[in-house]
Amino acid sequence: MALASCYGGCVLVSLRRILFEDAEVLAVDKPPGLVCHATVDRTRDHLHAAMQRLLAERDGDPGHLTLVHRLDRDTSGVVVFSRHPDADGPLGDAFAQRRVDKRYLAAVRLPDPDPLSATANAPLEVRRFLAPGKGPGGRTAVVRSGGQSSCTFVRELERIADMGLIEARPTTGRTHQIRVHLADLGCPILGDTLYGGDDPNVKRLLLHAATLSLPHPRTGRPLEISAPPPRALRNRFGSLRLTPP
Repeated sequence: MALASCYGGCVLVSLRRILFEDAEVLAVDKPPGLVCHATVDRTRDHLHAAMQRLLAERDGDPGHLTLVHRLDRDTSGVVVFSRHPDADGPLGDAFAQRRVDKRYLAAVRLPDPDPLSATANAPLEVRRFLAPGKGPGGRTAVVRSGGQSSCTFVRELERIADMGLIEARPTTGRTHQIRVHLADLGCPILGDTLYGGDDPNVKRLLLHAATLSLPHPRTGRPLEISAPPPRALRNRFGSLRLTPP
């Protein structure tokens, strides 16, 4: 069975999308093209609703299911839900207090000269002030003042011709942050039509939330959850590894 498909306007998510589950935490591999939560368009399906349907089918009752954070619609990868009311606060606090380590993979178009060529062993710290949603078409804009501070550490894992595989570790969570930071470096993410990554051979935004590490809400112990790289990335980088050297 496909990991995700659509039937009658509803997205059907397979149990194989579940990456981790216990009494407090549920983590899933979100497919691209699916928003995480309900929007003003009530006819649009979303990940929260899809998971409630899946859990109801499996267990007879979806039980407690709170979305803790979110990814952009076109980004794939790890999304975390709370499965118990007592876990809502600790999980929310971990994200709000930046005690969550996030690692993304992205395929980008590299200019010549390549601004990331020297980052293999020493990530580049990208700091910008961002004004969310102020640009044309809802674009987040880089501004000199009056915006929100943002920071992402980026490094180049692999290069093939003018295409690079990038690791991005954001320490803040601004709207479209990684997409804007890479585009501002001259390295737009392939498939990102909003920030200059248009490519006729790319059908989706090649940005994937690969790994998320956070304290478990009950035990406090480190919990690391990984989503395997999607086929769209594996097809372009044959030696792709989930864990970098």
